[in-house]
Amino acid sequence: MEIQELRNLRELLNASLEADLAVLNVNVLDPYMVEFRLTDMTIHQGKIIAMKALRAKKILDAQGKYACPLLIDAHMHIESTTVLPSELNDFLIPRGVGMLIADPHEIANVAGLTGIDFMLDASENLDLDVRVMLPSCVPATAFEHAGASLGAEDLRPYLSHPRVLGLAEVMDKDAVRYDEDMLYKIGNARAMGKNVDGHGANLDIDDLDLYSAMGINSDHECVSAEEARERVRRGFYVFMRQGSVADNLADLLPAVTLKNFRRFCFCTDDKHPDDLLDHGGVDAAVQKAIRLGLDHAVALTMATHNAATCYRLASKGALSPGYDADFFLFRDLNDLTAELVFKGGEIVAENGRLTHPTRRDFPVPDSLANSVNFAPFSEKDLAIWLYPNRKAHVMNLHAGNVLTTLTIEETRVDEEGFFQVDVSRDLAKLCVIERHHHRGNIGCCPIRGFKLKSGAIASTVAHDSHNLVVVSTNDADVLAAALEIKRIGGGYVVVEDGKVLASVPLEIGGLLTAKPLNQSLASWRKLHEAFAKISDADDFNPFLMLSFMSLPVIPDVKCTDIGLIDVARGKVLDIAVYEEEK
Repeated sequence: MEIQELRNLRELLNASLEADLAVLNVNVLDPYMVEFRLTDMTIHQGKIIAMKALRAKKILDAQGKYACPLLIDAHMHIESTTVLPSELNDFLIPRGVGMLIADPHEIANVAGLTGIDFMLDASENLDLDVRVMLPSCVPATAFEHAGASLGAEDLRPYLSHPRVLGLAEVMDKDAVRYDEDMLYKIGNARAMGKNVDGHGANLDIDDLDLYSAMGINSDHECVSAEEARERVRRGFYVFMRQGSVADNLADLLPAVTLKNFRRFCFCTDDKHPDDLLDHGGVDAAVQKAIRLGLDHAVALTMATHNAATCYRLASKGALSPGYDADFFLFRDLNDLTAELVFKGGEIVAENGRLTHPTRRDFPVPDSLANSVNFAPFSEKDLAIWLYPNRKAHVMNLHAGNVLTTLTIEETRVDEEGFFQVDVSRDLAKLCVIERHHHRGNIGCCPIRGFKLKSGAIASTVAHDSHNLVVVSTNDADVLAAALEIKRIGGGYVVVEDGKVLASVPLEIGGLLTAKPLNQSLASWRKLHEAFAKISDADDFNPFLMLSFMSLPVIPDVKCTDIGLIDVARGKVLDIAVYEEEK
């Protein structure tokens, strides 16, 4: 703070100058005492300067309403919402969500540094504060082909960017143990005083010790209370996740106590647009935790001050002198609906509506506008040969969880010994087609869980390399789906008997659209209606689930453009199972 600013502050506190705003009769969240306290609050030049009423140009009587710092989503991928940051600004700010800790991992896997630059540019000068964690694993593993590869030297200059907070979810544990470049990524971030986030799926105690010793200090992949406790014991921050596919919040809440709650935050990780519109963002996670019995002040402290402390954001996450005047007012502790939203002491939203327009002037690079580039293929390229046996490795998905399991089963084959889909047993075919550089790689495997009766669904949203992923009951519809994906520039499609039933174009990198969030809702509704015509599955989001079927860092098995991957053993599996494997 400059000397003149300090001088002005002193004069304001001495009542020699007028402040900008005094908020009277407001129940302020106190994250230090973990309580709400009825008080007054004075704001000047975007900062809170006193917890009392000073002489001010404007007076607002809050009439006992509650004030909470703007909520922080501690880990998320903007790309999963399929819309641009400006659209998230318009949706989240009126709900009291003020900051996203975003990992542009998805768009970086498609377009490398161009993707990171685009996301930084597109999130500049918004009321929604988008902070970025640099993607640590592009590609996620050596078992897939992404659109780019980013090393430590590629990322190092970005650590100086004012909105870059560090290195995002380190998910490749073998790279942490053995890869020299990963050490430089972690070391460069730590040398700059930046955070290193973890991705702790499938980590044992030794792995956790290694991660913690290297300065990796958070994890959003916990699926049980005991996993959360193991991480907190090692000083990790645990991000309790309520996403559109992975929702572990209820399972983790028993781990939260008054002794350890300072190490817990909330995150959404991956939030699909229809889920976002229907239920909200990280605000929905906080509301759910309160509904499940978590103390109001504890929950809101976790969603604000804890996250700000985790990411070393000294002026965020509290309503105290010296902190940014970013907060929202609401009436009922059991209903966090924001009535007024303040950013820098100015009202930016009122009763669910923004008070001013949002910037939308940013160009889309050619590499993102033309990103679907798979090599030509035929039905023969999709065949799975099981001769002389019928037994095959089968991937099994489970509703509500991105973990998959592996079974060995006898399957149907044709007269030449090739695998045949069996809808009576919920056995379909999963195909992952490299779509970045015309490599021609295609990985296929039997899959259970989508309950397809006919047709196919396809997507260019396929964590983490975002190749073209298709689950189908027949190979002809795989080709039809791929051609439609190419035509629309990426996105989601539902096909039956060669006919496109519905599609959602994602013309930016095959991940995002420039369309407004509410305008795309109708397309999403039609997509889900089309899926319901060809499938009996109704207990999970099939399109978001599909996007995780090729992520080879989440156990037990996943399929990439290389083939079926045993995640724990780090190897490619033959689909056919021979007698000696019994």
